[in-house]
Amino acid sequence: MVSPKFDPAIVQKKMQDLAARDAEFVKLAEARERDRQIAKFGALREYEFPPNTSQVYVTNWVHRPWLRPFRFVYRNIPRPLRKLIKRFSV
Repeated sequence: MVSPKFDPAIVQKKMQDLAARDAEFVKLAEARERDRQIAKFGALREYEFPPNTSQVYVTNWVHRPWLRPFRFVYRNIPRPLRKLIKRFSV
């Protein structure tokens, strides 16, 4: 015997109700965002992600050839000493 709470028809009906409610929330959020953009910018704007160039320039210097001996020494010192160096470098 199937419990009434787990009857497939009831579960499907509840899923449809939740999907309809979710669609209403989407409409409200879109309207709120549209109103916010019009109030702030005077028109609707399409969001553009900024190029992530800063991260490339931040990490590129680590791979320069003149740093290879320093990296070698750092990687081959004992771990507790590396942890101390890291702690004091920050």
